[in-house]
Amino acid sequence: MTKRDYKNWDREELIKEIEVLRQRKKYGLVWEDKPEDVVEQCKKELPVLEEVKNKRLIINPDNLTNIIIEGDNYHALSVLNYTHKGKIDVIYIDPPYNTGAKDWKYNNNYVDENDKYRHSKWLSMMYKRLLLARKLLRKDGVLIVTIDDYELHSITHLLSDLGAKSLGRAAICIKPEGRRQSKYLMEAHEYALFVSWGNPKIRGLNADFGLDFPEKDEISSFRWEGVMRRDAGREDRGSDYWYPFFVSPDGNISTEKVENSTEVWPINTKGIERVWLWDKKRASEHLSELKAVIRKGGITIYYKRREQGRIKPTTFWYGSKYNANAYGTRLLKTILPNTNFLYPKSVYSVLDCIDLFLPEDGTVLDYFAGSGTTAHAALLLNEMDQGTRKFIMSTNNENGIADEVCFPRIKAVIEGYDKVNGIPANLMYFKTSFVPADHTDKSKFNLTQKATEMLCVKEDTFEEVKSTEKYRIYKNNKKYTGIIYDHMAIEDFKKAIILIKGKFSVYIFSLGDDTFDEEFEDIKSKVKLSPIPEAILRVYRRIFK
Repeated sequence: MTKRDYKNWDREELIKEIEVLRQRKKYGLVWEDKPEDVVEQCKKELPVLEEVKNKRLIINPDNLTNIIIEGDNYHALSVLNYTHKGKIDVIYIDPPYNTGAKDWKYNNNYVDENDKYRHSKWLSMMYKRLLLARKLLRKDGVLIVTIDDYELHSITHLLSDLGAKSLGRAAICIKPEGRRQSKYLMEAHEYALFVSWGNPKIRGLNADFGLDFPEKDEISSFRWEGVMRRDAGREDRGSDYWYPFFVSPDGNISTEKVENSTEVWPINTKGIERVWLWDKKRASEHLSELKAVIRKGGITIYYKRREQGRIKPTTFWYGSKYNANAYGTRLLKTILPNTNFLYPKSVYSVLDCIDLFLPEDGTVLDYFAGSGTTAHAALLLNEMDQGTRKFIMSTNNENGIADEVCFPRIKAVIEGYDKVNGIPANLMYFKTSFVPADHTDKSKFNLTQKATEMLCVKEDTFEEVKSTEKYRIYKNNKKYTGIIYDHMAIEDFKKAIILIKGKFSVYIFSLGDDTFDEEFEDIKSKVKLSPIPEAILRVYRRIFK
């Protein structure tokens, strides 16, 4: 609660305060709400998006587009409440841990261990954003929050107060040697909290990541996968996993030398030495589980990856892939040698978290995006199972995080880096901007003009078909979006789209809430009409009331 000068209260104010106290929970989370500048700003200015066009990366126009939003995440979440309400499958966030080490700011000031309102500020910040974020989730969407012991109990109570149902808590070993700054026991773990406001179904099949197993033999269903590991070399697994297979001209495989056979070592197409998934003893005992595919460029060995059945993940995740040093800090240094970003997550800890609930065609949002690990993880998942997952990343640009770390990292993963092949995807980069919130006719028109990028994001249509002063047309491989800034241009717009095959989402500027249905009666089966900016203002009135 905010402190008030009660000495001069009148009877009405006293009664109001008593009612508030009566409604206070006997058990729960109570903190002193601290006003936040970025929240108060929205009472005077409304957030919109502006594309940074020189950061647009379109690899395949027919594919869906991933998004980075540079700006305070409160403003980004406000915009997304219009463009993506109920559309997000998984939200993954790694918020500031509030250790007192000046790792985050509140109202432009670092919060350190001497700030007596440190925990109240953290809770105020998290609460305001969670209120916006939960509206974005699909009915059975899942929120994943990674946290350590500093605010574990606070965030657990806060999520409970917000009506979230716990799906479980995983303890992830992030660094086997521990955090050396701990005075007594060296902490080597953190937590991933899984919550939902619905009843989601878990996708993970043990370590199978919900993959399809299209083939079947007398033992079980299976899929063919390469038996060479992508993520480990001789120094990681030892000599037991470094040996040759011998493949005869007719494709028979042996672990012992055979006449006229070809040696196949675990060396990838870039010439990098890897290891086999199985040691030599296991391979020699399970040759029937292997097959060799002989191509002009070489020989690839595959194994039958068998379906394990639905097994619930344990609450303790341990393995070298979760090491935040090896697959967080050092991996980021490999991708961006000049970066000094501190404490990035292991990409595999994020990957395993989101894969439990993220469909192959789902959308994941991270509004504490940092170095872009969540985007990297989503791209790796797509590479693994040829999925079409999309990501939305939001981060401010403090110390160049968005412009110098998050964006170039994701770009490098898409295009390839340091002998690692790229994972093709489309990417667009936006910044938050603002228009006055005075609701005059002029401001409404200004908002409509500035909302163009928001509408393209909402419809996922970014390829410009036609642009005039009074209307614009955009498309993707499935549909079109029309934006009419002057209702007097409706007839010209209709002439422009009449010969175009496909459905149109049409947004028309209106000072009220008029959708101009009569003007489109002759092509009503072709268009879906919406007034702007009133639909946007309705969302903002709910948020900023």
